[in-house]
Amino acid sequence: MFLLLLISFAKSFAQVNPYKTVCDTFKINIENAYYLSSTNVLPNSLRVYLSKKKLDADDYFFSADSNFISLSDSLEYSLLDTLLVIYKSVRIPLKKEYYNQTLVKRFDKTLNDTISVIQRNKFRLTNEAIFGSEIQKSGTLLRGITIGTNQDATINSGLRLELSGKLSDDIEIVAALTDQNSPIQPEGVTERLSEVDKVFIELRHKNATGTFGDYFISKNLGEFLKINRKLQGFKTEAHYGSTKGFFAYASQRGKYATNKFNGQDGVQGPYRLYGNNNEKNIIVIAGTERVYLDGQIMKRGEQNDYVIDYANASITFKTKRIITASSRIFVEFEYTDRKFPRTFWAANGGTNLFSGKLKISASYANESDDQNSPIDLTFTNEELEILENAGDDPLKAVVSGVKLAPVDSTTGTRKGIYVKIDTTINGEPYSYYKYSPGDENAIYYVTFSYVGEGKGDYDKINLKEYKFVGIGNGAYLPVKFLPLPEEKNIANFAVNYSPFDGVTLKGELAGSYYDKNKFSKIDDGNNQGHATNFSIDVKRKENKFFGINWGGIDFSFRNRFIDEKFTPIERLDNVEFNRNYNVVEGTNGSQTLSELRLKYTPLAGTQLSGNYGKLKYGENFNSNRYDFTIDSKKKSLYNLKFYNNFVKTYFNGLTSNFLEQKGNATINLWKLKPGVSYLKDKKEEFLPSADTLINYSHNYTEIQPFLELNNLWGINFVYKFKYR
Repeated sequence: MFLLLLISFAKSFAQVNPYKTVCDTFKINIENAYYLSSTNVLPNSLRVYLSKKKLDADDYFFSADSNFISLSDSLEYSLLDTLLVIYKSVRIPLKKEYYNQTLVKRFDKTLNDTISVIQRNKFRLTNEAIFGSEIQKSGTLLRGITIGTNQDATINSGLRLELSGKLSDDIEIVAALTDQNSPIQPEGVTERLSEVDKVFIELRHKNATGTFGDYFISKNLGEFLKINRKLQGFKTEAHYGSTKGFFAYASQRGKYATNKFNGQDGVQGPYRLYGNNNEKNIIVIAGTERVYLDGQIMKRGEQNDYVIDYANASITFKTKRIITASSRIFVEFEYTDRKFPRTFWAANGGTNLFSGKLKISASYANESDDQNSPIDLTFTNEELEILENAGDDPLKAVVSGVKLAPVDSTTGTRKGIYVKIDTTINGEPYSYYKYSPGDENAIYYVTFSYVGEGKGDYDKINLKEYKFVGIGNGAYLPVKFLPLPEEKNIANFAVNYSPFDGVTLKGELAGSYYDKNKFSKIDDGNNQGHATNFSIDVKRKENKFFGINWGGIDFSFRNRFIDEKFTPIERLDNVEFNRNYNVVEGTNGSQTLSELRLKYTPLAGTQLSGNYGKLKYGENFNSNRYDFTIDSKKKSLYNLKFYNNFVKTYFNGLTSNFLEQKGNATINLWKLKPGVSYLKDKKEEFLPSADTLINYSHNYTEIQPFLELNNLWGINFVYKFKYR
């Protein structure tokens, strides 16, 4: 019915005037019920007259659901009066009732009597009557019953409907609806996913597009606002001339998170993924993951680079990508932890002025948890008080994971699995819990939570057993974390100006508001942050001097500032940004980035480029980067590429030099393609008062010759050998 109404509304608004004025006249009846002839009434358009006297809103009752009117008991009227109802209605080509045939009475000369006969209507309720003749339709409807010796009979159902075509000369529709009563997610072993429950309806007009249901939104709205989300709701995009915009409002199925870690030699997986607060019990939303290996995007699939177990939140790499201890793995994804429902909405508008030379745009995005409607949990008054006093610190939003075992009704004793042991550590009294089921002193049940390596006192032995390993030597604590509802807001304003051909000036200002705990007003003074960006780009395809074309030159400069309190809703930089600038883990503070780039194209197929960058975090981190790239190729003959990156870093008195070199060269000889790859990674870190290298330093070189034999009787042969 929802789909039919959308189609009807679309057809109506495709007309010049989608509204009509309707006048219904009724004789007063004993039932005091007067049903309007139209299927809908526009709000606030209703006018009611009783014998030419206009009635007030208190004189009658109107039901918008059933479209009928009844007069108030306090109103004086008689059966001789006439009721006139005037209102506006949307032109929806749907009737209240449809009949394939009706019963009519006629006189039969043979019987010399009046008889009732069936008469078929000219209008028949068919697919074409509802959808129109230009709509392509397909679908299946499944029904089944499952029975078993250990379960009750259950009814299974499945619906799949697909529509596409024109509703009018200006409006097209594309719709796909599936509804199968299976809660499982698709397995992450195929390149394409087919989800079990999905609703997608898209209406297209030459100036606008509307999307309803499940959809994926991917928008790059400037330097500081990038959106990649899997949503369920509504989205519309419109443009008129040089002005365009979009608006989206939806429920967000998961939270955005990133995981960064190194691989292990000889271990292809599985590698476990964690939530933003190191949560282990999460479910990855199917199809939202983006996996990078050494800065390169990977492709999902058994025959490709990796497979993923969405339910267990783990990734396994296929043998096509051999994982080593130096493999840099970066994963961004959305996950659900079943704590709070989350809504998302975003809007953007922009226009071009002065024949497209000036472009301005403004954008806004919000994602927020509903703290008043927790999922699968309830809060006691004591827990709410803890949340209110926790501020932005999740380590303060905890309750004890220790509870006494219930008294056994038979023995009258408590039978738990943990014993409380009192001792002293560094002269201070301390209590810890030892796993000892069956011990008469084991009267406790204990719930442990993961808090991060080196932040806890216990290590996990198995599903039930946790062992005390010393204060700060473990990863678990005997506590239960209370979830903190969050809210993120970000707005930006961008200007793009091109005064001359090949010259572009860009400026952007952004602000953010991030509330880490909507239950608490504590720590709200640091929720706001801002960021700015300015850049200039110059591109000259030809540079002629003395009648000679010396090639093309591209020049760019940018300066970016990000306040320490500024919080984007998604990753801003390249996944290798921290590596490229040799950023030390734990670096924080306001960021200032200046970059100068130059690219020279002397010949077709050959490019020389260089970059100087300076990155600062607060007053304690300073990094200077110098890199250049040589890229030359001739499609039928050779391909050569070499990259060199050198970074000098100062951090809290520590000096670090980082050198990265990468090269690749191939030659095409008939069907043979020999080549070699080269990689060097060298990092030297020195203490402030000595020239001695510290243990984070490393130096390794990889050389990989290879030989490809392509399209020999339709078969490709590849041989590679890597030496480190």
